[in-house]
Amino acid sequence: MKGLFNLVIALSIITPVSVFFGYIIMDEGDQFTAEHYMVTGLSTIPFVFALLVKFLMTSAEKE
Repeated sequence: MKGLFNLVIALSIITPVSVFFGYIIMDEGDQFTAEHYMVTGLSTIPFVFALLVKFLMTSAEKE
């Protein structure tokens, strides 16, 4: 179970980084707009959920 959570966390860390650099490549280095920052910020939501589930599952395993 820990391996699965570590995989999900690793993938959810890669997602916002790839979105961020994807926008740089697609816009050919142009200035970011509010939409760029919003999508990059929204792509961190899976990371937050993965950490939350991991925290809740580790608490349940200890009891």
